[in-house]
Amino acid sequence: MFDVFLQLSIPLACGILYRFIPGAITAAEVRRVISSIVLNVFIPLLTFGALSQVHIGEHLWTIPAVSISAVLVGLGLSYIVYGQILKGRIALPTAGALILAGTWCNAMYLGLPITTAVLGDGARHIPIEYDYLGMTPLLFSIGTMICVRYGTSGVRSSAADALYQVATLPPMITIAIAMFVNILDVPIAPWITSSCTSAGKVVPQLMLFSIGLTLRVPDPRHLLTIVPAVAIRTVIVPLILLSATVWLIQDPVVETGAILETAMPTMMLTMVFAEKYGLDTDVLAQAILASTLISIITLPAILGLL
Repeated sequence: MFDVFLQLSIPLACGILYRFIPGAITAAEVRRVISSIVLNVFIPLLTFGALSQVHIGEHLWTIPAVSISAVLVGLGLSYIVYGQILKGRIALPTAGALILAGTWCNAMYLGLPITTAVLGDGARHIPIEYDYLGMTPLLFSIGTMICVRYGTSGVRSSAADALYQVATLPPMITIAIAMFVNILDVPIAPWITSSCTSAGKVVPQLMLFSIGLTLRVPDPRHLLTIVPAVAIRTVIVPLILLSATVWLIQDPVVETGAILETAMPTMMLTMVFAEKYGLDTDVLAQAILASTLISIITLPAILGLL
């Protein structure tokens, strides 16, 4: 696993170093462009290539089941800490940001490169199913409710809005098309498969580079506040779900991939929600960094328990 992190550290380091290039386009601008291209172009291609070819089996419901369970467990624990125990001691936008940090994991941006590096390209469907069939719908629904409750922007969102946003995400549309093609056994031209495979190799590098653009040194004043969220996300949730995942999933590759995904650090997409709804983006960014750094230790440890 340590060798895997060393391989992944190169594009990550490039993202960090990019911020120091004089006269270059700002890191925030580059990150927005990369996120848009990856979400709207490369992930749909990757999704189609992975799901149109994968054998349809129980993983289509077991992986989302683990994902949804991880979100609910993380949400419950995070709410107990930041919505109840620390209620009144920290500002509402900070509490909301850290509830997001403890609940949603980085299943695609970091989960995809790590899962495929550990298990091979044949496992690339696992992060896709974990994210888009489990976590993402909950982020746009429950996550939005949390943002509205704790945010300061005054922006409101209905259930219909959340459903529309999820349904119109390019990866979600591609999942439906890929499943249709797969179930009906529609023949796919080799050049299409080859193109999707090439896109799949680009995605992890762009994602890691984008993470490097985002990472910032944590403020020591906030470390104690973010520790519970980081512990919940990277240690407590995966440990709670470990036995259940082993029991639920019979395929050892899918089992390992699902557990890896459950132990991933905080999801980067939560920053978009925090910015939109007026949560504490500074403390959330620090939670993302801290959980990402600590995952270098926690991911191999969780994997060693299998």
